[in-house]
Amino acid sequence: MGRGPAGQTRGAVNRVDSDTQRLGVGLGLGAAAALGLAIAVSRFAYDGGTDGLTLSATRASLMALGVLLFCRLSGRRLRLTPADTLNCAGLGVLTAFVFYGNVGSVKYISVGLSALLFFTYPPMIAVINLLIVRERVTPIRLACILSAFFGLALMLSVSFVSIDPRGIGLSLTAAVCCAWHAVWLSRRTLHMDPFVVVAHMSVVAAVVLLGLNFFAGGFDWPRSAVGWAGFAGVVLLQGSAVPAYFISIGMIGALKSGMITNLQPVVSIAVAFVLFGETLTPVQLAGGAMVMAGIWVMQWSDARMLAVR
Repeated sequence: MGRGPAGQTRGAVNRVDSDTQRLGVGLGLGAAAALGLAIAVSRFAYDGGTDGLTLSATRASLMALGVLLFCRLSGRRLRLTPADTLNCAGLGVLTAFVFYGNVGSVKYISVGLSALLFFTYPPMIAVINLLIVRERVTPIRLACILSAFFGLALMLSVSFVSIDPRGIGLSLTAAVCCAWHAVWLSRRTLHMDPFVVVAHMSVVAAVVLLGLNFFAGGFDWPRSAVGWAGFAGVVLLQGSAVPAYFISIGMIGALKSGMITNLQPVVSIAVAFVLFGETLTPVQLAGGAMVMAGIWVMQWSDARMLAVR
């Protein structure tokens, strides 16, 4: 039986690789479920009297402290070059608007619609790569992009009398910022430790959101036990899910991890239905299905192209 570089048998190496894959998939699934659940749970926080700025600023601040502490305990070097500092600062500003828009929209629109609108960011990434990076677009990818944005048009075709435009604006702003964040991150920070990048981004996001809270008149904390439970749930779920997602990327790769994150809106919609009886209109569901189908086929096509290479 053949042996690996450290004297391990091929079977042992394969078992280690298999265990790593399973752990990575498990972490990815857990992160996706936690992020999807957090969006639904935020409804309890808003019903308890808090607002999106207070919630997102607290989340960013505690996450920044947690990741900084982890970096210190693990011996990671936090000092950056001037260029890397500027990149992390820009990414941190985008992170702040992703944090705020993602959970803040739930105060004005349904959990399900918020989740589906935010999840238009993968096809937005493809459009940015097409326009800015001049990436070649295959017919399949183009069809997926058109499907996703036609689905978005269907979701927004419902009269604005029944949908608060503030919620739509916050959710779509978060999606646009998330798309730019992904492109920027992949082009400027691949040479850096991802946890160090997250630490610096979280600090900048916390500063931005704390500043916005100050100019908005201060923190608006929950005023009931249920509100505090929802508030704590969002902070803990999202604060633990983001590091788990980054770890899963290192174990199973960005493509597979990205496909797993498609679970997020499904979890949000299911939990919102169970907890609050929220339902989407048939038109909104059809639009959401077109967005998700476009994302899945696009990722499947990417995986197939990588396999051929």
